[in-house]
Amino acid sequence: MSRVEIRTSEETMILDSVDSFLERDVRPVARELEASDTYPQSIVDRMIELGLFGATISTEYGGLGLSASTYAQIVERVSAVWMSVSGIFNSHLIMAAAAERFGTEAQKRLYLPRFAGGEIRGGVALTEPHGGRGTQATSQPAPPRGP
Repeated sequence: MSRVEIRTSEETMILDSVDSFLERDVRPVARELEASDTYPQSIVDRMIELGLFGATISTEYGGLGLSASTYAQIVERVSAVWMSVSGIFNSHLIMAAAAERFGTEAQKRLYLPRFAGGEIRGGVALTEPHGGRGTQATSQPAPPRGP
């Protein structure tokens, strides 16, 4: 049995706004900005206006409170046009989710509205022991490989 996705009119409006934004503001400049390694400030400013930096933050803290399904559709659409742009707000929202889940109530009230509005932004940094170029890989020798 296939699963049928039922969208609310608000979700449809948000996804339509994202599609319009991508076609008008991102697709025409993505290749040029990527090739010149230019930070897309005007695109980020527009994402703030659209509320994307608060997409998954609870409405209680000033976010949009979107479902995981709707958020995944936004990430999919943005990534299809320019993957780098999705990383700008997606890493921020991973960090915001950690703050919302594990922060104190005082921290949530102080930071989450500012995260949701794009006033302050964050991200995540991940590393694994002996993996890639992470700090641990540079400070410890890799274990021997093979038998």
